[in-house]
Amino acid sequence: DWQSIQAAWQASRHAVAETPDQPGSYSARNPGQQWTTRFDGRGFDTQPDGGAWSWGLELRRWGVAGSEQAISGQAPLVPDGQRASYHWGDELQEWFVNDTRGLEHGYTVHSRPVGTGDQLRFELAVRGGLRPQIDVGGRDVRFVDADGSTALTYSGLKVWDADGRLLPAAFEPIAQGLALAVESRDARYPITIDPIAQQAYLKASNTDAGDLFGIAVGISGDTVVVGAIFEASNSSTINSGQANNAAILTGAAYVFVRSGTSWTQQAYLKAANSQAGDQFGASVAISGDTIVVGAIGEDSNSTTINAGQGDNSAPDSGAAYVFVRSGTTWTQQAYLKASNAGASDGFGWSVAIDGDTVLVGANGEDSNSTTINAGQSDNSAGSAGAAYVFSRSGTTWSQQAYLKAFNAELGDTFGQS
Repeated sequence: DWQSIQAAWQASRHAVAETPDQPGSYSARNPGQQWTTRFDGRGFDTQPDGGAWSWGLELRRWGVAGSEQAISGQAPLVPDGQRASYHWGDELQEWFVNDTRGLEHGYTVHSRPVGTGDQLRFELAVRGGLRPQIDVGGRDVRFVDADGSTALTYSGLKVWDADGRLLPAAFEPIAQGLALAVESRDARYPITIDPIAQQAYLKASNTDAGDLFGIAVGISGDTVVVGAIFEASNSSTINSGQANNAAILTGAAYVFVRSGTSWTQQAYLKAANSQAGDQFGASVAISGDTIVVGAIGEDSNSTTINAGQGDNSAPDSGAAYVFVRSGTTWTQQAYLKASNAGASDGFGWSVAIDGDTVLVGANGEDSNSTTINAGQSDNSAGSAGAAYVFSRSGTTWSQQAYLKAFNAELGDTFGQS
């Protein structure tokens, strides 16, 4: 199925592979983080595109506190698709997972090392020019450049034993690096240690419980758009009213931009006809300075672009919204509706954009048509689904095509992705 194809494609893009013309040397490209990680048998080095900085970690000592063992020599890297590992004797495996989240870097302690006491301790040398700053609580580390700007985070520290019991753990500063302390009293081995390195950890400026920030994401160059389908502000104005929670399940989208290695929020996007239940942000896409956002719960019966936004007579018909950027300012350019909008169509379930062309899926559309641009008024094949193509000329959008599967049938949900 399509999800399996997408998963296989992502896995191939993030694979750990032998470096050409360098037998025994391995590297892994991360297209989302826009960096490459190289493994040298002792640790790893990560460098972003453009080489603004380099960063890496190397395990120097580990074991029961007071009885730590020094790591000597090199270990061959064992690659396995997106994963790779070093084996430091029989007791300790250091492992890596390169995926869309970033670089997951962990350890598995297979059996208790020698020594008395309950604390396990790992001492890591920091490679490159970034300095570690440990956050309160010791679970997250920010690596900053000479200007104090955060280049990446090494965060989400989580440690558990063979029974799934979480163990207390924290990072501590040491000369030229970091120490990781794990309290292992009564733990059953193996013990797993699991933080993740990312170039950015993005949160909404009005983070709230249940917003589902991150349900949809899109990226183009140095700009990211993130949907939060259950955000609850009743604001209908970009960048205002974020603290309001008067309209549940309204939804929002957030724009972040990168300068060098630092990310900042540039905009908080809301639909001009924002209402409770619209679920704006269910899907997002971006191309250059244009963003499209789907709102699967929008209720207008309008079949005309930019018209009828105040109507609520077609529940969950859905809509899509186009936003454009001039300089650093975002404005809504278009309100897109299907030419045959009907209740429960779910128009906006999926969106895509390339330049001046937008594609919108409506997985609940009911026509039994099997012909492009025909049979739009039919409703005899519930949730057969459809997709709609819109094109832009100057600042004006128009529907270019109504797409149906040649074998459209009841329940196909064509347009879901």
